[in-house]
Amino acid sequence: MAHVAYERYPGWAALAGLLAMGGADAGTQSVTANASFEAVLTLVEDAAINFGSLKAATSGTYVIDTKGIVTASNGGVVLGGTPVHGQITISGSLNQTVAISTDTYTANGGVTPSQATCEYDGTPIANCDAGGAGLPAPGNTGKVLKLGVTIDVDGTQTPGSTATPSFVVAVVYG
Repeated sequence: MAHVAYERYPGWAALAGLLAMGGADAGTQSVTANASFEAVLTLVEDAAINFGSLKAATSGTYVIDTKGIVTASNGGVVLGGTPVHGQITISGSLNQTVAISTDTYTANGGVTPSQATCEYDGTPIANCDAGGAGLPAPGNTGKVLKLGVTIDVDGTQTPGSTATPSFVVAVVYG
């Protein structure tokens, strides 16, 4: 009966021959699987954005750039203080590039943020909301991300009040 099966299925004869030899011609090879693991991205806020002192009860638009310079328009008035651009130190992989973007603008106290500006490791990102990709790996000592932003003030602020609008900075490998 087995002889009939071989004739109907010729490939079975070759397989039966190998099995009958007991694997005398068989070889083995050890295979190693490598897996490398990247450092987790770490973001540390070194400085929060501070526009300095702005005129209360006055609507206007203010822009702070990545150097900490504030400009006012549309009726806004800068009174003084010490403006500070935002700064985050990003650390992680020694060889993985990063992508950086900004979004999720949240108004507070009649102040609405928009249009963040970014400078990563001394290089401006053309449109921070759209993001920059393929940026140099931050390494374990980190690279600096400087931030600026535009705010629109509605004029309802009273003297001595503080508004804390916000936005999200996203950093991912890639």
